[in-house]
Amino acid sequence: MGNYQRIHNNQYSYIKEGQGDVLLFIHGFCGSADYWNYLIPYLKDDYTVICMDLRGHGDSGLEAGSFEIEDLARDLYSFLSAEGLDDIYLFGHSLGGYVALAFAELFPAKLQGFSLIHSTAFPDSEEAKEARMDNIALVEERGVEALVNKLIPNLFAKETLAAEKEKVNEMKEIGYGTSLDGVNGALRAMAGRPDRNRVLRDTPKPVLLVAGDRDRLISQEKVFSAQGSHITTRILQKAGHMGMVEYPKELSRIIKEWVRLSQMKK
Repeated sequence: MGNYQRIHNNQYSYIKEGQGDVLLFIHGFCGSADYWNYLIPYLKDDYTVICMDLRGHGDSGLEAGSFEIEDLARDLYSFLSAEGLDDIYLFGHSLGGYVALAFAELFPAKLQGFSLIHSTAFPDSEEAKEARMDNIALVEERGVEALVNKLIPNLFAKETLAAEKEKVNEMKEIGYGTSLDGVNGALRAMAGRPDRNRVLRDTPKPVLLVAGDRDRLISQEKVFSAQGSHITTRILQKAGHMGMVEYPKELSRIIKEWVRLSQMKK
């Protein structure tokens, strides 16, 4: 990846390309900064694009002990402070969206706006929490690869799954690189996260919510859980849970339009 930033006792890896206003992208569970590789070419001529590996994912390290979603948000804050970056646009995919919401709650002054991509402000249901614990048991018994093989196919629209096998396999390879502690820590953190719909409703910042119309993990109703003049909602047609991989050109158009409109409203 080529770029590293040491924060406290941990080393974080990231991609940085382009110039202009900063767009910071945070990947989902068992992902990495490379989740955004198909999107970067459409944005880097107009913006500084930064894609960061969360702790225990990709090439980022992981300190011993459990962590919460808020800790991941604090990692982002420390990273931005070390890089001297303010007034950014923050985009979070799935797990990354949970981190973006926590960041918006804790550090709003750092943001020009934020976006959830295939993510939700709702907490886990009891059933979902049980599924997280089942996945921890699976990883402990059979390893990270077994979980990734179970997880990744469900992230794509069925049509993409059949037509884009190379992309699907690429996402699996990224997932295999997630550390055991990173997987288990993230599963527990996701299970323990609170409802943050009030953050969506009450933030003074522009918000972009993006859903895939064929997402089998998070429904449009769960993505579009709040309304307001500050909230923009967009549907990626034919996309599953991986719009930045399935339809990066279309997602880039949505992002550019939203950033442009949010700047016009200042």
